[in-house]
Amino acid sequence: MLIYPFKYLKESVQVSINPSSRGEAIINQFSVADNHRYAELKSETQKQEFLWSRAALNAAEADLKNIKYQGKKPTIENAHISLSHCKEGVAAAFSEQLEVGIDIETKRENLVRIAQKFTTEDEIARFDSEPHTTLQFIWGIKESLFKLYGYGSVDFKTHLEITSFEWDPNIKQGWGIAWISQTCKERTQPIQCLVQTAMVGEHYLCMATHRIPTIPFESARTVLREWTPNDAPLLYELNMNPQVVRYTGDAGFTSTQCALNLIRNYPNYQRDGYGRWMVIDKSTGNPIGWCGLKNNQWGTDLDFRFLKAEWGKGIATECAEATIEKAKSLKLSSLIGRALSENIGSWKVLEKVGMHRYKSVGFEEFAEEFNIAEKDLDSWKGLMLHIYKLELT
Repeated sequence: MLIYPFKYLKESVQVSINPSSRGEAIINQFSVADNHRYAELKSETQKQEFLWSRAALNAAEADLKNIKYQGKKPTIENAHISLSHCKEGVAAAFSEQLEVGIDIETKRENLVRIAQKFTTEDEIARFDSEPHTTLQFIWGIKESLFKLYGYGSVDFKTHLEITSFEWDPNIKQGWGIAWISQTCKERTQPIQCLVQTAMVGEHYLCMATHRIPTIPFESARTVLREWTPNDAPLLYELNMNPQVVRYTGDAGFTSTQCALNLIRNYPNYQRDGYGRWMVIDKSTGNPIGWCGLKNNQWGTDLDFRFLKAEWGKGIATECAEATIEKAKSLKLSSLIGRALSENIGSWKVLEKVGMHRYKSVGFEEFAEEFNIAEKDLDSWKGLMLHIYKLELT
């Protein structure tokens, strides 16, 4: 089946589930390595499973003639593949951009009995699905993370953690963020992954993906890079200054740990390929704020936030210009900017970098569509929301 079963990454990952073809015609497309591997199989069941898996990879647009092996794991140069089998089920994933792991399962009655070996009560509490479905998906997510990691020696409970998860019972799909904390010489740092789940007939399907971090880029005085856990104190400091967050609608963090939780669960890099980037002062090496992009329902939003000590130096304009160039390299078609009428510094930056104000609406009109805190509704009463756009293509 070629219908993409997940919410995100349809343009980046090809997925095939239970293709109808299991015939030996697929043998004609085998690589030399696969021909050797197939010839070594002894049982007819193993051969049929092998053929079905290659049919799934073929349907996922992988070039079978390029398959080689890393140990027992099939690989394709300059691309990523993953396979999974279960009773009367096979799934394959292929991506030229993202590392990927996939898992397909039928109902496993023993998961309740062994749950304490692969998950925790805190992890289970992040799921809003029926108890057995929750365990099925936690198990499947961790299987897909294990396959993505690819180097063994992984404890499902200790080294694999699902830190956030959202479930839509209407479409029977879910997604969240997970971390692989195990390291080795090939993977020297913990990695964040986007995880997705879906019910496909009677099968539980799970996929994990990892996008290589964005290479840091520069403006004249700064370096912009992805957030890391070490940035939690800076985010805490930013959001605790009422002048900095006056026009943002964001609440202050109650602790540095809350800021760290935001960073760990931040999905944008893995989901969209971009996000808010930490801004580092080249002269000191210290973080001074953030600037970047966010994929919102109204478009891709350009925004920035800096420590008050950095205001009035032209840093925001400089970083916004660098972000626009990065957006162009990402092939984004346009950017949106928004600022309240009293937030003169912000909307002047948007105009300096070439954005065109195409609409201003009363804040009350805008607030009807969004969940705005009562304190902000009161303090922003009577203001206009200026909305800007910049075409990139």
